[in-house]
Amino acid sequence: FETERATKYGSLEKGLQDAAAQTAKLASSTEGLRSLLDNSRARGQWGERMADDILRASGLQEGTQYLKNRALDTSTSAPALRAALLALLRVAQAAQPSMALIHQFAARALEIADAAVPRGDEVADLRAHLAHSCAAERQDLAAATFAVAHQALALIEEREPWIATLSASRTVCDAMLAARRAGLAPRALVAEGRPGREGRAMAATLAAAGIPVWLVVDAALPLLLSQARMVWIGADAVTDQGVVNKIGSFAVAIAAREHSVPVYALATRRKFLPATTAALRIVEMPPSEVWKHPAEGVLPRNVYFESVPLALLRGVVVENAVLGASEVATTARERALPDELAGTP
Repeated sequence: FETERATKYGSLEKGLQDAAAQTAKLASSTEGLRSLLDNSRARGQWGERMADDILRASGLQEGTQYLKNRALDTSTSAPALRAALLALLRVAQAAQPSMALIHQFAARALEIADAAVPRGDEVADLRAHLAHSCAAERQDLAAATFAVAHQALALIEEREPWIATLSASRTVCDAMLAARRAGLAPRALVAEGRPGREGRAMAATLAAAGIPVWLVVDAALPLLLSQARMVWIGADAVTDQGVVNKIGSFAVAIAAREHSVPVYALATRRKFLPATTAALRIVEMPPSEVWKHPAEGVLPRNVYFESVPLALLRGVVVENAVLGASEVATTARERALPDELAGTP
C-alpha cells in the first residue's frame, strides 16, 4: 500500500511540476506577444507573415496563384505603401486574369488601403489591417463556399442521381460530399479536364468518400450526359454574359441542352464581375502542356478557359439562392472593380 501511495504522489508531483513549467512558458509567450504588438515595425512584419500563411493555408501556391514580396517593404508612409500595394495587386491580377476572386480580393485590399490613408494610419498598422482583412476574407470565403454547396442540395429531387461535371471545382466537390452526408447517395460522372487532368484528383476524392465515380476523357462526356440527372460546373468568374470555366464546358452545356439535362454553375457571389472588366481576360497557357515536343509545323494552342453563355444554364447556385440569367446579369454588373484595378477597356 505504501509503495502504491508513493507512486501516486510521485506522479501527482510530476504533473504539478509540468503544469508549472507550461504556465511559465505561456507567460513568457504572452509577454513576447505583448512586446511584439507594442512594436509597430514588428507588428507589420507579423502581419505580412500572417497574410502569407493564410494564402498557403487556402491552397494557393506561391509563384502560381500569388506572388510574395521577397524584400521587406521599405514604405515609410501609408500613401507610399498604398502605391506599392496597387502595383503588386496589378501583377497578381495579370498572373491570373481569368480568376474573379483574385480581382475581387485585390479590390478589397485596395479598399483597406484607401480607408487607412485619410485616417493617417502608420504604415505598420496598415500592414496589420491588410493581414486582418486576409483572415476575414478567408473565413468569409469558406463560409460562402459551404453555403453554396448546401444550397445545391435543394436541386437533388431523388436518391442516387448521376451528376456530371468537368475538371475539378472545390465547390462542386463539396456539394457532392454534402449530398453524400445527407444520404442522397449521389453518383459522379467526371471528365478529367485536359490538359491538366484535374478531374482525376477530384474523382479520387469523391471515390474515397464512398461516391461511385465514372472518370472519362473530356470528349466522351457529351456522349454520356444522357445518363446524368444534371450537370454541375464550377466557375472562375461569373459575368452578365456567361460563366467562365474550364475549356470544354461550352461543349458540355450544348450537349446537355440536346439531352434535356439541366446545367448549373456553382459559385460564390465573390466571383461575379461585369463582362466589360478589361482586367478579366482569357489567356493561353504554355503550349508544352498540350504537346511537349510537337511535330514540325504544329503549333499547340492551350486555352484553359471559356465562357458558357447564361442562356445554356438553368441557373447559377449562390449562397442563398439559385439565380436565373437576368438576376445573374444584374448582380454581376453591380460588382464592378475600382477604376485602378478594372484595366483599360
